[in-house]
Amino acid sequence: MRIIGPGAGPGLHAYQRGAVVVLFVAVLMVLVGIAGLALEAGQLFNRRAEVQSLTEALALAAARQLNGSSSGVSAALAAASERLSSSDGVRYQYGRTQASWNAAALSFAATAHGPWLDASAAASAPQGLAYVKVDPFQLDTALTEFPTVFLRALSATLALVPVGAPSVAGPASINVLPMGICAMSPQSAAARGTELVQYGFRRGISYDLMKLDPADTDGAGVHYLIDPIAAPGSNGMPDDFALDTIKPFVCSGTLAMARVTGGTLTVQGPFPLAALYAQLNSRFGQYTAPCNATTAPPDANIKAYSVSTFFNTAASWMNVSVPALSAQAAVSYPATPSGSSEALWTYADPATLPANTGPDKYGPLWSYARAVPFSAYVPGEAEPASGYTPFTASQANWALLYPVNSGGGAPGLKTAAYPSGTTATPYQATSGNFFAPPSASSTGLRGRRILNVALLRCPIPATGISAATVLAVGKFFMTVPADSSHLYAEFAGIAAEQTLGGMLEILQ
Repeated sequence: MRIIGPGAGPGLHAYQRGAVVVLFVAVLMVLVGIAGLALEAGQLFNRRAEVQSLTEALALAAARQLNGSSSGVSAALAAASERLSSSDGVRYQYGRTQASWNAAALSFAATAHGPWLDASAAASAPQGLAYVKVDPFQLDTALTEFPTVFLRALSATLALVPVGAPSVAGPASINVLPMGICAMSPQSAAARGTELVQYGFRRGISYDLMKLDPADTDGAGVHYLIDPIAAPGSNGMPDDFALDTIKPFVCSGTLAMARVTGGTLTVQGPFPLAALYAQLNSRFGQYTAPCNATTAPPDANIKAYSVSTFFNTAASWMNVSVPALSAQAAVSYPATPSGSSEALWTYADPATLPANTGPDKYGPLWSYARAVPFSAYVPGEAEPASGYTPFTASQANWALLYPVNSGGGAPGLKTAAYPSGTTATPYQATSGNFFAPPSASSTGLRGRRILNVALLRCPIPATGISAATVLAVGKFFMTVPADSSHLYAEFAGIAAEQTLGGMLEILQ
């Protein structure tokens, strides 16, 4: 018979129970370590996301301010600082901590891939800069050094884990029509008496963009379709010029690239206006597929300043009864080609007044833009955002700017009818004879009638696919809807390329 002594009983012996406790503690420590590592990894992942959100916010805030001027660089620095340091600025550590600002965190470039300039160098050479890079490691170290508890147990080198990467913001598209015309002069600015002329074009003068050529031999004019996909310096493909590819870009007036300078573009001549004029007319609320009011809204003022229905009436601002205005744009000069290489432009353009220049040769004037004094131009600087101060709207200025030597009379400005104000023009009207709203179902967008057209360095072959250099982007205001053979538009100055960027995006 087995005798059971005191302290004995069923279950584990004491030494066995002690082993279980030790094993349990060991397993518990492993589980706590794993849980701690998982928690710390989650915190580390969150910090990386916070740093990325912070740098992206600063990059976008800064990129919005760039306009090709040193003041734009200063504004970019101020915007980024405000976005970081304001009471409602971006924070980290789950929204509890504010990072310290350092201007050295920002750098600037003309392309998304650099070369990158610091703020001082960028302010000294601001033209062409459209991209901002934010380096979080140039902000305070508490933001980008994540202290660990569990990871450091694996290795002392993991006591502080660097967190973050630079963010780059800038435009991925540009508001330039996939159309190029020859610059009528290679000069960015010249004086015509007291008037500013840019690349051979005069503000306030209407042109038929299909009838221009700085070295004409056939009187037909030259114009080009731009490959909307191939960025400057790259080779376009013939398929890029297919109409189904081109039409959406004509509707929106954009190119799928960030800029049009910095390398040659791929172009094809001639521009197929007969196949694309309907898409151009989306600016007037006239829609043909694939245009629609969402991607190609009408202008807020769709009034057509048409010679056939508007001028030569009491409603117009031009008194042209002697003789009556008959042409929608300044009349082509020479009227017939001579066979030699001379400019095909208009009667308004030659420095020496052509014979038989009557008041009707100038076409409608100043519907969107007034002429600007040459003294307003500052070499090397972009036009101010508010525009140059133009000539005052007076008959004396018109007589000075638009002289005649035939036909009797002169282009006449009805000063009582022309909008009052230092810079006012008929297009700016919001009611009355100079204004027509889009349909009630459409939300109009001011400035949609402006065609941003690439001014190319010519000569370029008139037909076929070629490489072309863009000298500048000209602003042309559509005075009336286009048709299959005419695109009438008033020259309104040169656009700074940086101001034409499409929606800003995070590109890195």
